[in-house]
Amino acid sequence: MNIKRFFKKLGATFALAVGVYKGADACAPAPALTPVFNDNAVLTDSAIPNQYRLNQLQEPTAEEAKTLWRVRVGAWEIGAGGHHTFLEFSPYSDDPARVKNRDIYQIHGIACDEVRRTWAEMNPAKKVSYDQYLHGDYVLKAMGVNQDHERKFFADPATAYVDIYYGTKEEVLKMYLDGMNMVDKISRDNKPYLLFDHNSNSTERSVREGLGLPDAELFVPYLPMKLGGRIWAPGLEKSLIPAGWDRADIREKSDYNNFSVSQLEQRARDLSGEDKMFATFRPLPPPQSPKP
Repeated sequence: MNIKRFFKKLGATFALAVGVYKGADACAPAPALTPVFNDNAVLTDSAIPNQYRLNQLQEPTAEEAKTLWRVRVGAWEIGAGGHHTFLEFSPYSDDPARVKNRDIYQIHGIACDEVRRTWAEMNPAKKVSYDQYLHGDYVLKAMGVNQDHERKFFADPATAYVDIYYGTKEEVLKMYLDGMNMVDKISRDNKPYLLFDHNSNSTERSVREGLGLPDAELFVPYLPMKLGGRIWAPGLEKSLIPAGWDRADIREKSDYNNFSVSQLEQRARDLSGEDKMFATFRPLPPPQSPKP
């Protein structure tokens, strides 16, 4: 018997069995999420994202909804059936004034090009995307943005949103600032960006868990799990939570713990922006001299 071939077959069989089990185990009916009927409830065309809340969240009254803020997970389709997930911290109301007032804060994981000091080229139609990715030019970074990033930057609405937390504006902005501590750590680590591993979805999952927020349930890490009616977000099962991370300790030691709402807003805007992320690139190693 060829021992090497035997172990290869055994490994392949085991990997297949694990994959099938994970998929089959999760191919249950779609999670019981409650639809959210917000200010745009009367609009029913396909441009309006599907909005849900976790069942444990109580629907606010009309009066409460005027001042309520929320944290929600959004997903944007990136091709081949996969989705990019992100965290949003914003007013519960979908009134367009929230955009005008710059009341939308989001946290995204981003693929950046460490060699060229810019966004990674992730266009699957361009050969350069594969060359640079396989060459190891791309690193995972995270950033906070003070805008409706999905519509403004990608010019495309999100596929779905799931509300996972309701609170006051002060509470939600403090959560955003807590999350920005992890954003800074992820960006400064400059870990290799891996399409199905450490990516935008692992960033979202890590920040969400680091804030003590629950799973949105609609988004799943493995492709077969889509059969249950959920949304595939590859890499979602990976964690980037730093060793020794303690959100309560970070909050307690922060200066913003006792900030007013206006001070929280100013700090959140000061920390947001792609320039903060690009500033965390590592120095490139000197080019090697050609061998004689």
